[in-house]
Amino acid sequence: MSQVAEDINFAHQRRWSNRPMSLASRLWLLVSSPSLQLILLSRIIHWSYLKRQQGGLHKWLGRLTLIPIAPLKVVIEINTKSFICNDCEMEGGVCFSDQGNIIFGALKNGAGTVIGPRVTVGIAHQGRPVIGRNVWIGSDCVIYGPISIGDGATLLPGTVLTKSIPAGIVMQGNPARMVLRNFDNSKLREHQDVDAIQYLKTMGEV
Repeated sequence: MSQVAEDINFAHQRRWSNRPMSLASRLWLLVSSPSLQLILLSRIIHWSYLKRQQGGLHKWLGRLTLIPIAPLKVVIEINTKSFICNDCEMEGGVCFSDQGNIIFGALKNGAGTVIGPRVTVGIAHQGRPVIGRNVWIGSDCVIYGPISIGDGATLLPGTVLTKSIPAGIVMQGNPARMVLRNFDNSKLREHQDVDAIQYLKTMGEV
């Protein structure tokens, strides 16, 4: 449950950066955010998946957990038009766009990562990526292959990434090309209303 609390706190900071966190505001965010609901249910199903891999009584406990949870996840998936692989290992404090249309098949996803709308990560038979911490992935991005994305990397909207990239760089385009090194993407991750392209232009970076 600590991971869920980190998810909620991160989403709260992004949506209401100037509003103090309270139990009421956290609960309201969980109720009103379909992406948070999807992440919560995916975490429970991932826990069930791990239990089933252990066998014995753990296997049956995992199966029992799926009975009430799996149908709810299907409903949320339909509502958000999004999907998270059951075996995806996610650290606490990640944020998916409430606009949905996200297919998320990464093997691992680090804390502080933000996923924009209409993003596809991992394509069948093409290998599955590993995403580091504090990564910002803009809208309409496609990421596939057995690649790794370094901590603090930034993928600008519309980027198609098929190769591993180091920490702190900014990628753009199809095929993806590096446009900046050693970029601090904290403002993009912490504030959901920032236009990434305009922000970099204002800074004279693109």
